Amino acid sequence: MAAYNNKSSSSKFVSIAIMALLFVALVSDFAIASSMTVYNGPGCDNGGYIITDCGCSPIFVHGGYNFNYGGQTAALYNEDGCSGAAHTRLHGNAGMCSGFGWQSIFIQC
Repeated sequence: MAAYNNKSSSSKFVSIAIMALLFVALVSDFAIASSMTVYNGPGCDNGGYIITDCGCSPIFVHGGYNFNYGGQTAALYNEDGCSGAAHTRLHGNAGMCSGFGWQSIFIQC
């Protein structure tokens, strides 16, 4: 009976350790998610904000941008609400310090 309980305790410990490792892997994956900084402009200054949400987000300022690729691609749309055909797709780091016309971004998570 004692050997059975010991094996059961070891099995529970291994299960908890595996679950903890999976949790750490998931959390670290979100920590390096893609993001897009958009600037009021002109250029890549004068304030702005960072878009980090998965899915569709509006873009309110158009002075410049910097896309930091963290494993999630993005599609940029000339229409609000990510409607119509994607104008540009980003699969890596990108940026431009001049005006652009995109009205929304969809970050695929």
